[in-house]
Amino acid sequence: MIDMERRLRRTFSSMAANEALSEALDEESAAAMLKWGESIARQFVFKTSEMSDEVAAAEFLAPYSSALRRMMRSIGHWAAEKDPDTRLEWWNLIEQNGKTLYGDRFIFPTMEKALAQLPPDAGAQQMIAFAQKLVENQRAKG
Repeated sequence: MIDMERRLRRTFSSMAANEALSEALDEESAAAMLKWGESIARQFVFKTSEMSDEVAAAEFLAPYSSALRRMMRSIGHWAAEKDPDTRLEWWNLIEQNGKTLYGDRFIFPTMEKALAQLPPDAGAQQMIAFAQKLVENQRAKG
């Protein structure tokens, strides 16, 4: 029998241990990001439910796990970054990793349009929640 929880733990463990995520965010924001990431990882692990070969499942999951880890890191850095040019680079990486996860139909709005929807004094948690919502909306379209 396939142990999906074990497969999820293996897939998600590298994301949970990602120090680059926690160094950009406060503890509460990092915990919320990890919870969100776990729910996405669970969706990809579920796609392997018919794969009894653990090596094949791991090979299938590897690019998605890597893209999700990079996306989570990019969202965290984007939310914490103050320099507009560097922030734009993080924004573009979020979209790039979204394409890896969900396909070429995953398209983010320009960062300027996105920021216009946030209050000027938005904190990291609010910005992270906003970016996550954009990701979820784009995922649903794909």
